[in-house]
Amino acid sequence: MEAALKDRLPPDLPDAQAHCMASALIARYCSVTEATMAGWGKELKDLLGPGDAEWRDLVSDRRGIRCARTAASHDELVQCCTTGRL
Repeated sequence: MEAALKDRLPPDLPDAQAHCMASALIARYCSVTEATMAGWGKELKDLLGPGDAEWRDLVSDRRGIRCARTAASHDELVQCCTTGRL
């Protein structure tokens, strides 16, 4: 999963867009199952640790998975996660 994100995740994204893009990239280059597990794992880690677990992060993760299913290119993934549209 780290390899899927390395050099592909744009820097300085707002939190919701970062969740969307991370899930989209993991879904595209690994699998939907791994993207789902990564999202839930991150929120569980936040819940049990010093982070801030948020339901909206999981919503953004699901949006990223939908983007990965419909986007034909990396640029379309970015567009989908930043605007909500292709």
